[in-house]
Amino acid sequence: MRPLSILVVDDEKNQRETLAQILRDQSFQVVTAGDVSEAQNLLAETSFDVILTDFRMPGGSGLDVAKKAQELCPQSVTLIMTAYADVRSVIEAMRAGVVDYLLKPLNVDSLLRKLSILQERQDLQREVLFLRAEINRVHDTSRLLGDSKAMIEVRNLITQVAQTKGSVLITGESGTGKEVAARQIHNQSGQKEKKFLAINCGAIPENLLESELFGHKKGSFTGAVSDKEGLFLTASGGTLFLDEIGELPKSLQVKILRALQEREILPVGATNQIKIDVRVIAATNRDLAADVETGVFRKDLYYRINVIEIKMSPLRARLEDIPLLSRSIIAKFSKELGRSVKGLSNEALRRLMNYSWPGNIRELENIIERAIILGPSTDIIDISNLPTGLQNIQDTDNSMELEKVLEKFSRDHISKILEDSGGDKKETAKILGLSLSSLYRKMEELGIEK
Repeated sequence: MRPLSILVVDDEKNQRETLAQILRDQSFQVVTAGDVSEAQNLLAETSFDVILTDFRMPGGSGLDVAKKAQELCPQSVTLIMTAYADVRSVIEAMRAGVVDYLLKPLNVDSLLRKLSILQERQDLQREVLFLRAEINRVHDTSRLLGDSKAMIEVRNLITQVAQTKGSVLITGESGTGKEVAARQIHNQSGQKEKKFLAINCGAIPENLLESELFGHKKGSFTGAVSDKEGLFLTASGGTLFLDEIGELPKSLQVKILRALQEREILPVGATNQIKIDVRVIAATNRDLAADVETGVFRKDLYYRINVIEIKMSPLRARLEDIPLLSRSIIAKFSKELGRSVKGLSNEALRRLMNYSWPGNIRELENIIERAIILGPSTDIIDISNLPTGLQNIQDTDNSMELEKVLEKFSRDHISKILEDSGGDKKETAKILGLSLSSLYRKMEELGIEK
């Protein structure tokens, strides 16, 4: 549980400091401001959970603070302290985002009860967000589906490496399922009951990334209003996934290397090392070996993270997995979107299998989700539901292989609908848009038992 961060704004120094100390004694993180201007400057630098501001102050009012808070950190809650409250000021305050009024002289017990409720709500919101993310990620296994040789090898390798704590480097293009593979390693390991934390090393500015990874001490830089635990420590006993590790700046590569070698970290602003126990899995879409040769990536760190490499194949190299992937993705989005889409037509599947998939499985998911949202006229996604670029794709030279895959897809698709309809041939023919005689002929051609 992270305590609420509170900004106390009051031009009366004694009242401000007394209230701040009361809140600190309750373990809240408190920063103070003596006027509107100082409060607005702090809001521009730091986010707060709660702003507790006086109403009447020289150079402005609590409403000015509330408006700035709503602009800069809309997730915060603003409470106004005042000895003067009338209907018009209350309405104006509510429009500025003020949640409640506290009449002066303050009833401290009442204030602490309100803050306790806000703390519980914040903790619950964070827990819900965390659990939703975990549920979505744990069940999003579509990117590891497939009967291709490449995917069978990946799954076998994951099973092997999961039993060790060795560092793993997962390589592959964007959208091939590198994080899903990392989560599968964690879920099959002895640390599966512990946390799995992921961070994209290329999505966070360098000056913030060090704090996110290693933590910081209060006062170590502007806005560091309290100690912060970094991901290396938060993931203790579990797994830390460093996505796009090839984007790490050189200065942080040294510190990551030390963390992996010495099993200890130094938070920003700290003087003492902290021991860690965490498994690190890294991933990249870059050619790290080439980056080592050009000096962009440290050689010693490359060998440290690349104890075992798992290569995720691009979708264009395993087209035979598209039917299975498509069924899984259709089932997922049909449930999420409340639709009853059963599958793809043969012609739609043919187009998907003749495409080069630069965005890999993520692109396949986007295309299928789009088709379901726009709504096929039947419960089958057809060519007309695909983007124009896919509709116009011509057959490739892999026509023989494609026919085999289409045949398998048709067999599996008809068999599933037969199973779902309890073996009712008339119902199956109706769902497929076939006559009963055409269904029987199709079943005979595909070797489906009647």
